[in-house]
Amino acid sequence: MPESQKKKAPPSLVDMLKDPNVPLSHRLHLVREVFSEETPEAQVLAMGIVKELSESNADEKLAALLKEMEEGALRCGTFVEMHQKRGIILRARVKLEDGTTVFPVVPEAKMAGEMRRGDPVLLDAQARAVLYQMPLEAGIGEEAVFERRIGDHCVEVSARGDDRYVFDASQPLIDALDNGDVEPGCRLLVCPRRSFAFSVLPVEDELANYSFLDKRPVPSVSVERDLGAPPPYIDRLSRAVWLEMTHPELRRSWGLRRCSMTLLAGISGSGKTYSLMAFRRRLAEIIAKVTGIPVDELPPRVLRIQAYNVLSKWLGDSDKAIARAFTEAEQLADQKIVTADGREVDSVVLVVLEEIDALTRQRGGDNEGVYDRILSNLLVLLDPTREELRNRHILFIATTNLVQAMDIAFVRRIGGTIEYFGRLDRRSFVAVARKLMAHLPFAPTNGYNREQLMMSTIRDLVTWFYSPNGEDQGQVELTFAGSTVPEVRYRRDFLTAGLVDRAVQQAAQQGCDDQFFGCDNPGLTPAMLRESFEDQINAIVSQLRVQNAAEYLEVPQGTRVQNVRPLPRPTIPSYQLLRAS
Repeated sequence: MPESQKKKAPPSLVDMLKDPNVPLSHRLHLVREVFSEETPEAQVLAMGIVKELSESNADEKLAALLKEMEEGALRCGTFVEMHQKRGIILRARVKLEDGTTVFPVVPEAKMAGEMRRGDPVLLDAQARAVLYQMPLEAGIGEEAVFERRIGDHCVEVSARGDDRYVFDASQPLIDALDNGDVEPGCRLLVCPRRSFAFSVLPVEDELANYSFLDKRPVPSVSVERDLGAPPPYIDRLSRAVWLEMTHPELRRSWGLRRCSMTLLAGISGSGKTYSLMAFRRRLAEIIAKVTGIPVDELPPRVLRIQAYNVLSKWLGDSDKAIARAFTEAEQLADQKIVTADGREVDSVVLVVLEEIDALTRQRGGDNEGVYDRILSNLLVLLDPTREELRNRHILFIATTNLVQAMDIAFVRRIGGTIEYFGRLDRRSFVAVARKLMAHLPFAPTNGYNREQLMMSTIRDLVTWFYSPNGEDQGQVELTFAGSTVPEVRYRRDFLTAGLVDRAVQQAAQQGCDDQFFGCDNPGLTPAMLRESFEDQINAIVSQLRVQNAAEYLEVPQGTRVQNVRPLPRPTIPSYQLLRAS
């Protein structure tokens, strides 16, 4: 057969790799595919490629790549110490990143003399030799608490809770131990997989380790300016804080403890949170006056404890979180404030336990005892005679919407004073309404000034809500278990500071829109406010159920709502009649 007719054999893989006409990127991709396979056939092929290319004049970059792929990437390790010398061979004890201990050769005596415990080193792919030494730098890892030193080169630490471990110590850490710079409780940077402790972590800012500290700015809510009917607890606690910071000997002479507890109880929207914001402002103003430091420059002194940031699916973790919160309160109370003239003074710490009923439900209920231990811990920690609390100036204020659901023993403990927030009576409604409408525009009428218009509007609302002979025939009927006679609830029975605020905001929004669209006589009117109150009350009535009636209306203690029936409303709402007139 003529040579021209002979079938040419396909080029081999090596021929393709050596062919300069094949782009280098294609050849590199082909090599990677071959060397990534772990089958025996692929391994034989890979070794054949290496052998043949080593005897040829293949591209240098490709040959270097093949050489590196055959040998593999370098491996990281941590130097521990030099191993016993055998003849002229130097070996080191090294811990790899997975925790395995190996004994590679150290090819240079100079390197062997310079390496220190904890230094990172690079080894060949098979961990047979130490190729490079790297300086020990600040790294990443886990935090652990130093407990004690064991021998010359080991330390005992506690990490991941209360578990204790014995780790190798790096040379810098050993030097710090020798100098007395490491005390029990110091935080160390460690690697549990390698069982190595590397360095002492810098001391945190004195407030950085507080998990429950509220670092937000002091609320701008003023008792005098923003609260229509300030609850009595604000003045009572403010006076106690002032005396404690200025005349502590007077309180001691009367046997008064520095620690006090208050429970704010009431339905949602009744003003608990808003009054608490105002009290925080009053507290900051007192501290500022005593220390000479502006309010906005005071260090934070408020801790917030909420159910979601202490409860865990692991009951033990919940106990630890609650214990930590109280420890933080005690530590913060021990931190004095340096006044503007350089004096150190004790200052109050406010601990707010929000919606505390989530943690303190009655024992022996549906929780099958799951939370009984948490409640027991809280009862112990909140004991004002406890040594850790008795001599520290700490105010505990708890809030709840469901005081009837709380364990009675806890109510007695936290409720040294119980401040009840209920529906607004006539006087409180006027005070709240005046605060909320103080700077709003009213539609001009009969030449009255703005103040006269506001007071006339408020009087109209007072009559609409509280007049016994008014048009309000009732909004809803409640029937209680064991009784067949329903009780009627009226508009006034829904009034809270929160509802009044929402209604005024709704009316103000309507007035703003009217002015924007070119209303001839813009401003608030009694009809607009009545309409807003109707909307707010109707929204509550529409969602009233047996299960939630006690959250929106006052229900006698010890009674259970058995039936809720909304009452029919007038065909023409009163605010439409008012507009028509």
